[in-house]
Parts: sequence; C-alpha cells; structure tokens
Amino acid sequence: MNDNKATTVPIELLRKYDRPGPRYTSYPTAPVWASEVGTDFYRTALTNASKQKDTPLAIYCHIPFCECRCYYCGCNTVITRNSEKVGLYIDAFKKEIDSAAELLHERKTVNQLHFGGGTPTYLSNEEFSDILDKLDEKFTYTTDCEKSIEIDPRVTTEEQLKFLFSRGFNRVSLGVQDFDADVQVAIGRVQPFDLVKEKLETCRKLDFQGINIDLIYGLPKQSIKSFTDTLSKAVSLRPDRVALYSFAFLPSVKANQMKIKEEELPVTEEKYELFAKAVEMFTEAGYLQIGMDHFALPNDELSVAQNDGRLHRNFMGYTVQTSPDMVGFGMSSIGYINNTFIQNDSTLSQYMDHVNETGFSVHKGMRLSDDDLIRQYVITSLMCNFRLEFSEFYKKFGIQYMEYFKSEHDNLSEFFVDNFLEAPNGNIRITDLGRTFIRNIAMTFDAYLGKNREGKKPTFSRTI
Repeated sequence: MNDNKATTVPIELLRKYDRPGPRYTSYPTAPVWASEVGTDFYRTALTNASKQKDTPLAIYCHIPFCECRCYYCGCNTVITRNSEKVGLYIDAFKKEIDSAAELLHERKTVNQLHFGGGTPTYLSNEEFSDILDKLDEKFTYTTDCEKSIEIDPRVTTEEQLKFLFSRGFNRVSLGVQDFDADVQVAIGRVQPFDLVKEKLETCRKLDFQGINIDLIYGLPKQSIKSFTDTLSKAVSLRPDRVALYSFAFLPSVKANQMKIKEEELPVTEEKYELFAKAVEMFTEAGYLQIGMDHFALPNDELSVAQNDGRLHRNFMGYTVQTSPDMVGFGMSSIGYINNTFIQNDSTLSQYMDHVNETGFSVHKGMRLSDDDLIRQYVITSLMCNFRLEFSEFYKKFGIQYMEYFKSEHDNLSEFFVDNFLEAPNGNIRITDLGRTFIRNIAMTFDAYLGKNREGKKPTFSRTI
C-alpha cells in the first residue's frame, strides 16, 4: 500500500451527474458513423496509410465464439459448438488479413496486438496457431510489442496459457465481474474465487508482464456488503490493472439480459454507493485511477505514462503504445486508418459472405474532418492524461484554445465549481475527484451529441 489517500466520491455528485453519455472509446462516436463509408473507402484509406511504412500499426482481432452466453453480456458474440462454422470463420479471417496486408504493402510493423471476444480461448491451440501464423506471415512485431488477450478463467486451461505465452502474449485480462456466489448465479456465470486465483497465479508463474481483471457494478443481487467482499478479494489478488464497468441493463437490445430479474438489480442510489466504494477501496489500496473506470498500480506502465502525459486510448483500451492507425480483423471489429473509422459487419453470415466476395466486410465508418481531429485531441487528452496543455494544443494545430473553444470552455464552469477541474498556469487539469466524472467533462467538447447522420437517436449507457 502506498501513501495515497483514498478518493471519496460524494453520492450527491454521482446523483447530479449521472446521465446518458458516450464512453469515448472513439471520437466521433460510433452512432454517428455512416453506412456510405464502405469497402472502396477502406481500400483507399489502407493504400494511403501504406505510405507511412516506418510507422507501427496496432491490430485488433475479434473472436466472437462462446459456449454459452452470460446473462449480463453486451458483447457481440456467437454461441456455437459447431466446429465447421468456426473453421469457416477462421478461413474468412485469414482472407481479410491477406486483403489488408496487400494494400498496406511494406507497412508491416506492429506494436500492439489484442484478441477480444467472445472468448478468444474458445479456439483450440491449433486453431489459434492458424490465425497467429497468418499474422506472422504478413506482419512483424516490435521488440516491445504489447500482445494482449481476454480470457475466461472457467474455460481457459493451463495448457492454453502456456501456449499463449510461448507465442509472445505478454498481457492477459481475466473476466471476473463479481466473486459473490449469489450474484454469479443471477448472471449465469459461476466461477469460484479459488478458480480465478489459480488461473491468475498460473499467469504469474508463466511471467506474463501484465495481469488485469474485469469487474462490473450494478449487477443483480449486488449489495454494498457483497461487493465490498468482492473488492477485498480483488485487491488481495493484486492484479496490475482493474477495469470497473457499469452494468447497462438493456433487455430490449440484448435478449440474453431478459434472464436477469429487474427487481434484483440495485436501485440507483445503491449503484452509486457500489461505485463510490470501489473507487475508495482501490485508491486506498494504492491503485491510481486511470480514466473513469480503470485502476492501475503506481509502477504499472499505464500509471507512469499518465503521469508523463503520454497515455493513449483506443478500442483495445488504455495503452502506452502510440500508433496512429489500428487495423480491425473479424466480425464487428473496428479499425482506425488514415483518420478514418471502419467497422465490420456484426453478424457471422454477413461477415463471412462479404469477406469471401470482396476480401473485406465493411459495415460503416467515418472520415474525420479537421474539426473532428481537433476535438478528438482534446477529448483524448482529457480522457487519458487528465489534462490539456494549451501550448501543446497550439503547437499541434496552430490555433488558440480559448478562441476555438470559447463557448465550450464557458460551459466547464460548473465542473470548476464542483472541484472537478483546476486551471494551473492557464491550462486544464482534472482533479482526483474529477476523474470519476471525466465522461461528463468530455461531453462538453462533443459536437455530435444528440445527432445521428442516419436519423436515429443514439443510445448511450449512463455515465455512472
């Protein structure tokens, strides 16, 4: 434990600022992307990106398969035990890699690789090798490349962990959500604490550089008492990082959530208390708050990078690796190439059909304007490093912050009053208390809130 004081978040402020808002894994956010940005647009973006052959890439790979769907899950998953279907997906996946690599020409270096899902370890080691071999054939990795993967402790074996480590993976994220037995039954995900501890210790023995765990607050049957016990157990495991997500109950959108009994969900005030307790306990245990819902030990590279003002964020999460371009492979994956967002089709059949027909499976995307890039920089600086240096802003864009964002800055006054923001040397700095409300602060600079290019009002989770 270090000398940091625990951060106490007043319930009245959580109540005041709890409203729907983007998570800002991207700016502009996905609801305003347009379907007219298709395959031809993507091909052009990849070709233009190929000219920066000495600049590393980031790669995201989506493996959508699970054996069964947890009741709370909001991810894009496919429930199957059909090995033939999995094989066909892998074939399409490799074809998409070939298509992108061909247009990227000599731009082959990768400094960040992430496998998400679904359950990536649903694949056998042989199936996984098939994909990794294709990636190795088309790309090369920097010596400090971050290779990360999400794992389900219930289905990931020691043999699989040894395999992943042997293939260069250095960071693992264990899905936990909650350690309470009653909560686990209520969400259809039973995994005892001892099982998680065993898998985490195996990862440590194998010498993975980083071990993360994911928790969710607002789940059915959670109480302050039960969640405090979950938090205590999480702290006892001493993971390098913790992701703490708010449960978004949207049964009309995610049919699997209909298995959750709404009357068992914590009421709003209880949910505020769950979150406040988590912030208090992790900061008291020495973790630093990274963004609104991540925590990291002080010596973790994320904490060091945030302190130095060089933390970055993309669809794979917070990272120290700087890459202006990210290529997404697989169903529903998202990429960012040459200042253009690209999202693949979100159903298995559409994805495989389109890749087999054209080599790609683009569903929608967005080419960023100059204004988008300026606002993206401001939002990213605040979300990642909790500060905005006006001199750096001018150096990058050649414009004065206070002239370009006069009305937006005036709208920050409420956050200054509530002690979320400070203005050292005329810059903007987010206080320890303000870190919890970073989404609310970032929304001030969002030019698209309430708008949608295709006429549909976007639906966002609540900020708390």
